[in-house]
Amino acid sequence: MQTPESLLESLTLEEKVGQLLTIGFPSPSLSQDDIEVLNTISPGGVIYFSRNIESPSQVRNLSETLQKLSPVPLLICTDQEGGTVMRIVNGVTVFPGNMALGATRSTAMAYQAGKITGEELYMLGINMNLAPCLDVNNNPKNPVIGLRSFGEDPELVADLGSAFALGLQDASVIATGKHFPGHGDTEIDSHHLLPVINHDRNRLEAVEFAPFKKAIAQGIGAIMTAHIAFPALEGNTEVPATLSRKVLTDLLRNELGFDGLIVTDCMEMKAIKDTFGTAEGAILAVQAGADIILVSHTRSVQLEVYNALLAAVKEKRISEDDLDQKVLRILKAKFDARIMSQNWTESKLTAPSPENLRVAGDMAQSAVVVLKGAELLPLPGRAVVVDFETSARSIAEDVIKGHVYLGDLAPEGSVGVRIPLGGQDIREVLALLKDQKYDALVVGTLDADRNPYQAELVAQLKTLGKPMVAVGLRAPYEFSMLKDLVDSYIVTFSHRKPSLEAAWNVLLGKSKAPGILPVSLPE
Repeated sequence: MQTPESLLESLTLEEKVGQLLTIGFPSPSLSQDDIEVLNTISPGGVIYFSRNIESPSQVRNLSETLQKLSPVPLLICTDQEGGTVMRIVNGVTVFPGNMALGATRSTAMAYQAGKITGEELYMLGINMNLAPCLDVNNNPKNPVIGLRSFGEDPELVADLGSAFALGLQDASVIATGKHFPGHGDTEIDSHHLLPVINHDRNRLEAVEFAPFKKAIAQGIGAIMTAHIAFPALEGNTEVPATLSRKVLTDLLRNELGFDGLIVTDCMEMKAIKDTFGTAEGAILAVQAGADIILVSHTRSVQLEVYNALLAAVKEKRISEDDLDQKVLRILKAKFDARIMSQNWTESKLTAPSPENLRVAGDMAQSAVVVLKGAELLPLPGRAVVVDFETSARSIAEDVIKGHVYLGDLAPEGSVGVRIPLGGQDIREVLALLKDQKYDALVVGTLDADRNPYQAELVAQLKTLGKPMVAVGLRAPYEFSMLKDLVDSYIVTFSHRKPSLEAAWNVLLGKSKAPGILPVSLPE
């Protein structure tokens, strides 16, 4: 009977180094170039992005093809957080996301979201989810976390994040808490620059570490590192946590007792690429304590990193004992998650069940919060609905194709106006609405505090003299800017379809809005 130890002994040095790498590729099918890279590296894992996704059956076939090409069964991972970060949206249950879960305050719902997500990923041959975000979003100006966090309360993030992770792992999918030691209190996106968090150790212990500690105690399988400098931990502002032995080995491994997989965030992000360089950064990350090096996008960079790591072992910058420990940890994780003998190809590929869709709908409804003007609801009479075209706010998010808007779900007789991404002459919009007969305005806002055009249009719509309701479809931080411009404001924390349906239920008086804000609002 094969064991992780016996498998490790059978691997060549080149194959061991390959196990450290998880790589991505550019399209829904494998080209000959992709196959050559896979054969050269024999990676331990692959990662799917939306560029790799066409349909559930295509994803399942791709997973099966990849596993057949791999001499050692692969970790196949993706970012299926829910809400704004979902690589797969067709043929799966679409959940509102983490901040919406935070507004429900329900660990039971968080567990259900994780379990259903895991079951559906498993049917697609995906055995590792780069979720949940365990970042405590206490900075309203955070450009990359925001809605991806459960909220600003460390205990709430810890409880809901751990519940989501347990749900995933109960569905035989490895959960990955991210981004250690915490990406919540930044104003810089590490996809572009190296952020620095200057809090002292006591504050980090009380806030940033808390969700990771609970997830570790409950057996989370993997933790992803943050490309962020923590001077209180490393002693300078130049070395990100991903490359810091003090953070990954001394703190995470030894002090916090984490014995699962340490996974880097993508090493092609500019916080690494433009400072240490991806290849050298990969060596430093392995020396720091990382087990899995994520290189998501570029074939030439993947080969460069593989060759650099192989050379580093041969030159003794990375010891063979250390390499063996890391590879054994990866192999044990694959055995423990039953990846070595998975029977996912025997499971029937099914569409989301009515029960799963109901769970997503209940979650969305439980998250809605009315921040102003509850007494004006339900809406009087006929409505005009103004939507702003949706776009990704950061590289972490995806542009949503075939997106559903508030106006698409409006009651019969309503009028929908959709503002294109670049905006529209406000005078044209006002002229259009002046010709309409309606009793109320509904505006679906998307971070109006970061989008001056949205706030300006809302201010001009106010001059029309009709009752106006704003529906916040992302984070509620915009409320401080809009509260004096609108008569009523509700927030869903999500622009996914279940959340739009929940918004209309509240607007039409069909349902209450029981959610509780999971973040504080600026004055």
